Amino acid sequence: MLHGHALSARVKEFAAAQGADLVGIAPPETYADYSAQVEQRIAETGASHRDFMISDDGAAFFDRLASAANTLPSVKAILIVGVYAYDEAAVYRHTRQELRGRIARTYSAYPVARQVAEGVVAYLRDLGYQAMHGQDVPLKYVAHRIGLGCYGKNGLLLTRQYGSYVGLRDVLTDAPLEPDALERPTFCQDCDRCLRACPTGALYAPYKVNARLCFNPITRREERIAPELGLKMGNWVHGCDICQEVCPANQGLVPRKVDPRAGFDPLHHASHKVLGGLERFPPLLDLLGSERPPVIRRNAVIALANVGHGRADVLAALEAQVAGADEELRYVLRWAMGRLAGG
Repeated sequence: MLHGHALSARVKEFAAAQGADLVGIAPPETYADYSAQVEQRIAETGASHRDFMISDDGAAFFDRLASAANTLPSVKAILIVGVYAYDEAAVYRHTRQELRGRIARTYSAYPVARQVAEGVVAYLRDLGYQAMHGQDVPLKYVAHRIGLGCYGKNGLLLTRQYGSYVGLRDVLTDAPLEPDALERPTFCQDCDRCLRACPTGALYAPYKVNARLCFNPITRREERIAPELGLKMGNWVHGCDICQEVCPANQGLVPRKVDPRAGFDPLHHASHKVLGGLERFPPLLDLLGSERPPVIRRNAVIALANVGHGRADVLAALEAQVAGADEELRYVLRWAMGRLAGG
């Protein structure tokens, strides 16, 4: 039976054959400093665990992530698999003029990363080892520790090959794999473009994100979006890539061909629960119908308020939604119509 470096090389080759663009192996350390950093952000910003999209006991959630042994007690290695998410369907052009919404690019790569990880799990189990996949460790944090990339000042993993457009998944296993210790790329020493570009000030200091002000969770939460934040959302309807679009690590990236597994899968991904049936840059007017989830309808109304000036059809479409809207949506519709009418 293979062991050590030989087994590690074989597993990495298999993951690459499944479609992984990045593969790294980390030791099953306890990343206690990760939990401490999360709690520091919460203390500094007044955010709650709910702002991180954690509905249960948030402290317990982050403590569990800090040690893979909490998920697989026999764990001996953590594999991090990553897939390049900037594909030909992620080259957003003319979306404002065409009244289209935008969805953060990396979301569509999650199903690809998951299916790569599923293949690796099956491979390890065939070899006689325990293995499971998921999001059971702080993925970016662990990837940074072993040198798959480095933390950017926007709180994202920056890689030399693929910038920050990388979807990640972990595989926990009791296979005796050799950990990596790669040289970390460096990008951010003299750059603060992401901090200056963030429209809400969510990037309140280098490497620190205020979850209360970040559009990635804001556009997913059901709570009312304050008008002063809605004005800054542009035409983002789920997530936000503003800090990534200005990042030097992402300039000059060559879009990959679209992986047929890419897209949105509400069945397997909680972050996709409102994205079923959507394309990456959906027509905003098509998102207003009552068959759409309330969060998407709300975000589409806000986006139309930001990009629909001078369009009588937009104002008419919003007005047509008022009669059947619930109280929350009616509030957003009236705000949007007032904005478009110059009120």
